[in-house]
Amino acid sequence: MSHRGPLTAVITTVLGATLGGLLIWRVYRTKRKRLPSIQKVADPVEALRPVGNEFTPAEHRHTQPPTTPPPLLEKEFKAVECQTTQLSPATVQIPSYEQLLRVKPVIVSSEEEWLQLWPLMQKELSVFPVLGLDCEWVKTKGVSVKGRTSAVSLVQVATYSGLCVLFRLLAFRNGQQPFPLSFMEVLRDPHILKVGVGCYEDGKRLTRDYGLSLTCTVDLRYLALRQRQATVNNGLSLKSLAADVLNVSLDKSLELRCSDWEADELTLEQMTYAARDAQVSIALFLHLLGLRPEAGPASTSGGSYSELAARCQGLVDVPFRGRGDGDERAADGERRRRTRKPPVYESPESGDQQVPDPRKNNKRKPLGVGYSARKSPLYDNCFLHAPDDQPLCTCDKKKAKWYLDKGIGVLQSEDPFVVRLLFEPSGRPDSQQDYYLTAKENLCVVCGKADSYIRKNIVPHEYRRHFPTEMKDHNSHDILLLCTSCHAASNVHDSFLKQQLAEEFAAPQGCEEGVRLLEDADRRRVRSAARALLSAGEGLPDQRREELQDLIKSFLNMNEEQELTDEALQEAAGLETRIFNEAYVPHGLKVVHAYAEKGLRGLMDLERRWRQHFLTTMHPRHLPPLWSVDHNHNKFLRKYGEDLPIKLN
Repeated sequence: MSHRGPLTAVITTVLGATLGGLLIWRVYRTKRKRLPSIQKVADPVEALRPVGNEFTPAEHRHTQPPTTPPPLLEKEFKAVECQTTQLSPATVQIPSYEQLLRVKPVIVSSEEEWLQLWPLMQKELSVFPVLGLDCEWVKTKGVSVKGRTSAVSLVQVATYSGLCVLFRLLAFRNGQQPFPLSFMEVLRDPHILKVGVGCYEDGKRLTRDYGLSLTCTVDLRYLALRQRQATVNNGLSLKSLAADVLNVSLDKSLELRCSDWEADELTLEQMTYAARDAQVSIALFLHLLGLRPEAGPASTSGGSYSELAARCQGLVDVPFRGRGDGDERAADGERRRRTRKPPVYESPESGDQQVPDPRKNNKRKPLGVGYSARKSPLYDNCFLHAPDDQPLCTCDKKKAKWYLDKGIGVLQSEDPFVVRLLFEPSGRPDSQQDYYLTAKENLCVVCGKADSYIRKNIVPHEYRRHFPTEMKDHNSHDILLLCTSCHAASNVHDSFLKQQLAEEFAAPQGCEEGVRLLEDADRRRVRSAARALLSAGEGLPDQRREELQDLIKSFLNMNEEQELTDEALQEAAGLETRIFNEAYVPHGLKVVHAYAEKGLRGLMDLERRWRQHFLTTMHPRHLPPLWSVDHNHNKFLRKYGEDLPIKLN
């Protein structure tokens, strides 16, 4: 048998296997190019770049000819968008914190730039509803400008993949341009967690400075203390947590922290510093909850809002109250308190100094005092019916039971609670499509939060109190429920309209008591002198102490030989220094009086203006049915006529 046969077979087999392998490899490479892998999480570092002067506005993107390739930025956004759409909530691949921190931030300074990024961010939030958040504002040498906290200049938000947006607020200050609606809504969305160190306090600053509502916050310091997954050796500041938990070193140098955050263009160092705070916050959150790359893809049970909120139970929207938290801002404040100079008792003749009353406890109120949420529902949605069973209105259960207790009504139904009156009511609704016949939900009309709310007067009481009686009765239409955050934000917006009304009608706002009562300089000097004597006592020089005593004796009509007793000093220290201003007209009364000059229609215009202001500034999504800016106006005109004599209260 020839040896050529087996050799030929071996060669043929090897060649065939080689050609087959090459063919299979080519098919595999072709499919891989066409279909991106869903197992590998894209590193957005390669997809996003820092945006400075190279940012491509939306209007330029859409003016490109159809045959021209899209701009680079649009290509990059599409690349990330393609990878994001393949991640379903059922399997979320968590990036490592090294990948997350390598993502370059994107700067947003206008509504158009935000709208370019919002679709991508919205998709990431639909996969993992968490945002890392932090704020920056201008400081000088570690202290706020002019001794008080300046307005927030920058808001940093980062998604779970590391996509970080640096939202510059200077262009939106003082109403220069309106905030994008989607930006306002994502901040106050009760189903998106905002995580960071001091994020609750950052929300208070945003509310104070811009009327923005920030809800659903979780302070990472609480989470670190609860989880106990890593030993916290260096404190609870963001820098300390990053070092202890992630082994990441953050640059918190004074030069960067106190740099100009309102400069025309932020430096690369500033952008990196700001982005790191938000990105480290989201990385810490994921790590503390055990959502790490080595744990494999996160399932729906680990990535849905309900599950995440359950794991943060009791920590949502809770200000941090721990001592020695190590936060850099608190450290700055502590250093200022330590270096504060002791009080100096200066001459009270000027009447300018504020000598503390030694008889009172001058401790500050704790943060958050001022808003007390309701402990019971506002709307019981009980119904009153006329004797012929025509629905009249809704009311609370206490009032409905009052009719039963008095024997002038009978119970028609328990659920819903319906009482039929046994007498003819003084008035009936004009139609069955009436606001007062509709059931109302006990939730915030703006964001829908249902676990804490406060009554909000849409037309502020300082104006409504001066309306004629005909327009003050049955005005529950203008009392709505808001959660504490939305209530605070609405009050900030109201202050802008009040200032506008003050300028339009020459009606100074200020503090009502401070304007109504004038300060008596003589009485103020006497009171300051008495408090200085009580506080400093023998510590004052003899000559100065005699001057203050003579001042008090002169006011009290005492002889120089008489000795000032402790009772006399206490009386002088408690002097009322304000006197009534006879020419005072309250701001609210002056504004209402100006509108009342146009009669009933004028007052309806003022009502309509406040209602429309609430709709425009707060964008409520859960208003009761039939709520209207023109509520009852046609009824007033039919009932009273346009010539109703306006008697202001």
